[in-house]
Amino acid sequence: MGHKRYGYLPKSKIWREIVNSLGDYSLGATEISDIAKSTLRNIQTQYNNLKNDPSINAAYEYLIQVSLAFQTDNPLKYLTEQKILDKEELSLIRLARGATKYKTDEVVSHEYQTFARQAAIDAINNWYKANIERGRSLFSEGIDSNVIFKKAARAEGFCELSRLYFSKLTERYLKYFLEREASTRISNVNEREKFSNEIKKQVDDISKHAFETAKITESFSAGWFNNHVRNNVPNDYEIKNFLATSFGKMKSELLREEAK
Repeated sequence: MGHKRYGYLPKSKIWREIVNSLGDYSLGATEISDIAKSTLRNIQTQYNNLKNDPSINAAYEYLIQVSLAFQTDNPLKYLTEQKILDKEELSLIRLARGATKYKTDEVVSHEYQTFARQAAIDAINNWYKANIERGRSLFSEGIDSNVIFKKAARAEGFCELSRLYFSKLTERYLKYFLEREASTRISNVNEREKFSNEIKKQVDDISKHAFETAKITESFSAGWFNNHVRNNVPNDYEIKNFLATSFGKMKSELLREEAK
């Protein structure tokens, strides 16, 4: 899969419109615009910080390990040897538990570590659900999880998983900075609480915006996977360089949106 070049990626709803729908009842148009711009700028700055954080690298490496496992003849043995599974039984719960235990000593910021781990868990869960055959649920009988996860062992599957990781990480920081920016501008406690409740109601729009923004990383992830993830985990430098480039792409995407 080649690396596609995108212009500005159209969104279902641009960020300014999402913020407008949250706060028209309590803030003026100027302040709403300022909150929207400040939130995007904070995210752009955060991308610069995240690319150098070991917890962000570790969470992404965890996703690579899951992909590599299903390139082998015995993925459960591989995941157990990597201490991602505590025994050779596969489930989303066990994989989530493995994400929380993977390279726990590589931490500079506990906030980054928490966000990164949860983004990886969300990426796995959402990717798995999206790849279950249509008309079936997590609780349907006869689902072969090994067959589903084998799709992540190929570039076209892994790039979707990768996109979800960047999406879920961005989603968390959009909500975090949105609440922080609003709290500095809304002095009334009741109004501030009302604004926070509105954020919860608009979570689908925020999630969709993050997912659409992360599209810019998808084809790049596929190309990188084909070049670097072949039977071995890429070294720290290769992963760090990949993340720096991907966060740079997302930062540029938000800059283009800010100019709209």
